Amino acid sequence: MGNLDSKHPQYAQHAPDWRQQRTTFAGERAVKDAGFEYLPPTAGQRTDGITAPEQDGYQDWDAYKRRAVFHEFHREAVETMLGVMHNKPAQFELPAVLEPLRARATLRGESLDMLLRRINEEQLKLGRCGIMGDVVEGQDLPHIALYHAEDLINWDDGEREDGVESLNLVVIDESEQVRTSDGFEWENVEKYRVLVLGDLVENEQGESGARYRAGEFRDKAQFDESELAEPNIRGRTLEEIPFRFVNVKDVVAEPDQGPLLGLSSLALAIYRGEADYRESLHKQSQDTFVTIGLVKEDGKPLRVGAGAHVSLPSGPGNDAKWVGVDSQGLTEQREALQNDMRRAESKSNALVEAVSSAAESGEALRIRVSARTASLNQIAWTGAFALQELLRILARWLGASEAEIEKTTVTPNLDFVDERLAATELSTLMGSKMLGAPLSLRTVHGIMFERGLTDLTFEEELEEMEKEAAAGMPGSGNADGGDGVSSTSDPVNPNEEQPGNNDPNADPDKGADINSNAKK
Repeated sequence: MGNLDSKHPQYAQHAPDWRQQRTTFAGERAVKDAGFEYLPPTAGQRTDGITAPEQDGYQDWDAYKRRAVFHEFHREAVETMLGVMHNKPAQFELPAVLEPLRARATLRGESLDMLLRRINEEQLKLGRCGIMGDVVEGQDLPHIALYHAEDLINWDDGEREDGVESLNLVVIDESEQVRTSDGFEWENVEKYRVLVLGDLVENEQGESGARYRAGEFRDKAQFDESELAEPNIRGRTLEEIPFRFVNVKDVVAEPDQGPLLGLSSLALAIYRGEADYRESLHKQSQDTFVTIGLVKEDGKPLRVGAGAHVSLPSGPGNDAKWVGVDSQGLTEQREALQNDMRRAESKSNALVEAVSSAAESGEALRIRVSARTASLNQIAWTGAFALQELLRILARWLGASEAEIEKTTVTPNLDFVDERLAATELSTLMGSKMLGAPLSLRTVHGIMFERGLTDLTFEEELEEMEKEAAAGMPGSGNADGGDGVSSTSDPVNPNEEQPGNNDPNADPDKGADINSNAKK
């Protein structure tokens, strides 16, 4: 049997993209620490030697790298999109047995909402992650663990007899830094978790029982199937692996391409362009002094600059001059960089621009944003669906009824536009009412409620206004409801013609009460 660190073929295919996206998200230090991988040396640097730090070529490349600027478009885009996706909380419907997970779903003490946020973050960063339900020995409540794409090294989604795919193997690299026994030093410890459905190898009868087993192994070359155990909660075991892959568009085992891979690659292209451009600028200011006809024999260096004197022998053709890099290509380099940066900013700031336009109405903004947020909708639904499926497995593990399992749902926030009612809009509404628009106070309140300006009902608002008026609070109006608003249970009917000054040409100083249409 092979080693536990064996990789799935699709893992090897996607690993370079995952490594690149993880690095560009980490920022400039991580990109520069990657060395030649993202900033290859120039031909001249290779000629001068690039294999050892003391070589001229390596030192030139190191200065070349230090002058370069890496713009963190990838991180900014992820954080912006994540903020948009979670500007309102997701909704969780849980059976009683899972209620404790609402506030504490992971061993880190994260709530379900925080866990979903981390899932979405990994989807945006790399386009892939995994979530697993597990139980600590001696406890009767499971928890959920989140794994990065790079940790999920091997899997098998083979077929059952009915032709339906069923995940039957997951190998997770859990290697980590562990503090040593002396209390101060740290060392890397190899650790692999193996999740299996049934037997790894069929028995002589060609059967492999559909039971979930799992085990943790410290030596990649010492796997022993007999050490796999059946995790149980209150004596219950599972007939499926409590694990779900989370991609961009689906929850199957096959990896997706990261949604921001193009932006990550563009950020690296700008980084290399920055290095070349700044190297050219540096060399422009580092001209070389050339003498023609002067042969020095004393071995002393030739001094140049203020206070120095260069004496050339007499004779035809003798000369002294400064020779520098031609600047003709700098303009093209600068324009190319500017074009690339505009593209990157457009990619990373598209959603910010989409949700920050205050000049549009809420509905117009929603329509315009819908096309731009299609991919975010997809990511949000996929992450929520994967978490919902895992929660249903855990509910089944805890003995919940099928009705309770069916009602276990995770509904992500898909309202990416902040439609909170602005003060200017409210002023416009009330101004229209003063000018005779057939608009009741109940309707205005309904708009305020829908747009997040209040969470009280119309009757509750009237009660609060009465309390304020009774207390003599500034701006509360009269004690009977203030500005002509009755607090009785007989509400204003917006479809009923109300008495009052509805003439838009009437003198505003004569009876143009802001609430003149309210029922007296």
